[in-house]
Amino acid sequence: MTSPVKKVAMVIVWIVFFEAIVAGSVKPVGAWGAIYDVVLYDTGPDFYATRTIGFWPYTYKFTMQGTLGTYTTSWYQGSGWGYIIIPVLGVYVLDYAAAELTNSAGFRLFRTYTEPGFTESFYYPYPRDNEGGPRSELEIGWHYVNVYER
Repeated sequence: MTSPVKKVAMVIVWIVFFEAIVAGSVKPVGAWGAIYDVVLYDTGPDFYATRTIGFWPYTYKFTMQGTLGTYTTSWYQGSGWGYIIIPVLGVYVLDYAAAELTNSAGFRLFRTYTEPGFTESFYYPYPRDNEGGPRSELEIGWHYVNVYER
């Protein structure tokens, strides 16, 4: 028979690994240099998505938002964290953040950032999706590397 303490420990380990899978991480467990990715995605012309990873007391909210405005007022913004602590697995620091805007007409805007929070304004040479323009998609991700094994 399994003791209550062992049952609680097994549930906590299962939650940690389940959260890692949901967040889209790919990593060898507890290995130096292991990676953890958080990716947000939405379709236009207005973009908004959030994801909270982890569990108390280590929770981290990620946000992306933006809009395809007139030809000269398009922008997006990402808000993340410089480091995250994942109990049992360790401490992860931001390696880079990346954003990619594409549309069905072949337009592609790709940028990388060294800070977890960023804003980009850009020229978008198409009408908005809902004004007869091509279908647009925005994907923003934060890429973390394990620096301290717990």
